[in-house]
Amino acid sequence: MNDPIHKIVNVPLNPGEAFALFTDGIDSWWPGGTHSVSASDGKTPRQIEIEPHKGGRIIETKQTGETCIWGEIIAYDPGAYLSFTWHPGKTEAEATVVSVNFKSTNDGTQVDLSHGGFDILGPLADAVSTSYVTGWDMVLGCFCGAVKVIA
Repeated sequence: MNDPIHKIVNVPLNPGEAFALFTDGIDSWWPGGTHSVSASDGKTPRQIEIEPHKGGRIIETKQTGETCIWGEIIAYDPGAYLSFTWHPGKTEAEATVVSVNFKSTNDGTQVDLSHGGFDILGPLADAVSTSYVTGWDMVLGCFCGAVKVIA
């Protein structure tokens, strides 16, 4: 299953608010206890942040202060679109690509996430892409949970 993964959630925020929560607020909702480099050591990260510009990085800071780069921002259009390379715990050479669109709806914002480029992982591509099918469900569920807290 190397096809791109597509996930859609709807949130009762305007696109600018949803984008800001997804990016600037990532540390408040990302499930770092289970979905981080620190989690592989049985720990939670001290911080997760996104540098808010094209070329910015997605950075996990471990409890020890060590940083792990999860990816780099490819496109950054606040309130509308975000795209980044994705390789938490892996090298840049193993990066896949995640894109997130924020589209206004009558009730708020549709957040449309696409994750592809798994072919770069060679024989591991199928297993990795399959794990992200449920992984993104959990992560986006946490994002929606954070929306309910602030909405």
